[in-house]
Amino acid sequence: MKNSLFSFAVLTLTLISSLTLSSQTHCDSLHNIVKDLLSENIYDNSIYITDGQAYKSFLGESEISEISTTLFEGTTYRIATSAGIEENFMLFELYDQDRNLLFSNSDYNNSPYWDFKVENTIECTIETHLDLNKKLEGCALMMIAFKKAK
Repeated sequence: MKNSLFSFAVLTLTLISSLTLSSQTHCDSLHNIVKDLLSENIYDNSIYITDGQAYKSFLGESEISEISTTLFEGTTYRIATSAGIEENFMLFELYDQDRNLLFSNSDYNNSPYWDFKVENTIECTIETHLDLNKKLEGCALMMIAFKKAK
């Protein structure tokens, strides 16, 4: 009896470890997808440099990841997101400090990134969540980058 209970416990722990490792590996693969979205822009030869943060979360149905940040006057930014190989799984919205919606990628076919220039320094919130018509749960990654001065 002890042997079968011990075997069951080992099997259960092995299964949980495998699932955790598999999920982590999938989440880690998102980093390269988003990093590619931050690479050089061939249209105007611009380069975007990440702020050094990778905002990673595991989202389920109707869960939202929220990031507060300051965007500085005169800077051009790029927000890039991914929740998998398909580029349009993620929705993201940018709100000012009064919760006025400034941008939603849902208005642009869930585009995985958005470039914008900030005219005045603002405190803002970026919310990310999954498009539930396309994916119900999974890892999500967002990065913020700024355009390198030439």
